[in-house]
Amino acid sequence: MSTNKTSSGFGAESKWNNPVSFQKKGASNQKAALTIGEFLKNSCDQMAIGVGPRSHADCPHRVTSECYSPDDNASLDDVIAAAYRQVFGNAHVMDFERCKELEAQLRNGELTVRDFVRGLAKSSFYKQRFFTAVGPQRGIDLNIKHLLGRAPHSQAEVSAKIALQAEHGQEAVIDSIVDSAEYLEVFGSDVVPYARAWSSPADLATSAFPLLAAIQKSFAGSDSARGGSSNLISSYASGLAPRINVPSESIGVKPTPSFAAGRFASRAPGVTSGKDGAPMRGDSYVFFGLGQREQETYQRCPGDSTDQLNALIRASYKQVMGNPHLMEFERAITAESKYIDGYLSTREFVRALGLSAEYKRRFFETNAPYRFIELNFKHFLGRAPKSQAEISEHTKILAESGYEAEICSYVDSVEYQTTFGEDTVPFARILSENGRSQVAFNRHLKLAEGYAASDTVQTGSSLVTSVATDTVPGGWSSTTTRINRTGTQSGAADPTKKRFRIVVSAQAARSRQRTAGNTYLVSGKDMSSQMKYIHSRGGKILSITEVM
Repeated sequence: MSTNKTSSGFGAESKWNNPVSFQKKGASNQKAALTIGEFLKNSCDQMAIGVGPRSHADCPHRVTSECYSPDDNASLDDVIAAAYRQVFGNAHVMDFERCKELEAQLRNGELTVRDFVRGLAKSSFYKQRFFTAVGPQRGIDLNIKHLLGRAPHSQAEVSAKIALQAEHGQEAVIDSIVDSAEYLEVFGSDVVPYARAWSSPADLATSAFPLLAAIQKSFAGSDSARGGSSNLISSYASGLAPRINVPSESIGVKPTPSFAAGRFASRAPGVTSGKDGAPMRGDSYVFFGLGQREQETYQRCPGDSTDQLNALIRASYKQVMGNPHLMEFERAITAESKYIDGYLSTREFVRALGLSAEYKRRFFETNAPYRFIELNFKHFLGRAPKSQAEISEHTKILAESGYEAEICSYVDSVEYQTTFGEDTVPFARILSENGRSQVAFNRHLKLAEGYAASDTVQTGSSLVTSVATDTVPGGWSSTTTRINRTGTQSGAADPTKKRFRIVVSAQAARSRQRTAGNTYLVSGKDMSSQMKYIHSRGGKILSITEVM
């Protein structure tokens, strides 16, 4: 049995050897299963299989290591401290930032350690640092690190979580991890998650060690201070294990060539595996999805049902507020009521959202003026600014006539009324249009952060150099937050959300894909547009198979 001694340092060795646990005595451990993972674990517990080394085929959801969980106050304090340190990424938590209500419920036996960890991961402190302030790829990397004690196995696993986040929100991602069979098997209900990849356990691939080292960087720093972009993206794209800078390099000793350049194999399909370890391609059309997809449009029609009106309202918030996570008190309730009752058209409802205090707080008070105007173009006209003259015109409106005049200048423009009219919610106009230069496509990709990102992440301008010099923006094709936004899941029941692999050969020269044979991973919804794109460039489709 492992002891409950708190590690004196923050090193990997002490974390692995001394997992911190606590169990409130007298509290029943046999509760009704609320998730599939809990049901499987309860079923395995009733099979009386001994803990320790065993065949996972006997029951893959049984906890493989158990430790005595004390219930004294000192151990409880250690558990709370360890949970904050692990879940918040070694961040410094001020007294007023602590989750006092969750701590009280844990002390009273109303919550298990697992539920306490879930609550911390859903707190405003966590969302502010690891959802709003980082790109989706980086956010998922940290979610898995904090809650499962390892790095993601592959881009397929990250993509599945990003799709879940885009469709159901950040809390659904947290629940999917904490309720997973992997979490229950490794940590159970009483153990605080810890970095478990350092000792190469049997259930992890060898690549888990360098991948976790690449995320961790050092044990003295905080995850919230290491930037908003993923540092694993090149490893997933190339299939190469990230290099670990060992201290011996300072005296001239370097890793062997086989270590420095060795490829790692994807892990066999398991509890959390995406079941597809194909390397990513640096193709924005394939993985970003905007270029190949006809954007969904939402238009109000006479006789729309309540559900249809609610869908229009959600689409309006998503477009105008930049894909936000809105609390109930942040919504424009009065404008919603008028819109539902027919007193406001869709255009007037969009105007009301743009003039709301929440929009002003998110994009005017916290951003530079140039960034604010960029986002106004994106939110209300569905495109990036065309030129410096256009930016200067709106800067003058903002300076001379004020905030309200700036918002109304978009909604009342001829372009808005011609493109969207009175009843259509603005959408991303990413496809080529007559009268728009080709560079508009690149600028839109630079300005857009992906289907799962929020426009509040960045406060500085993305296009100031590009628009001023009339050039293609740098980094538009390789931004971390744009990789694999297909919104698909392996084995999905909905045909439009199934994932398919298209193998292509003999594409024309000078195309974006220059290899002899290419592999595309696309959703069922994008199948037609992707095939059209392949055929238009002389490609020959060899096979189409569903990724399970």
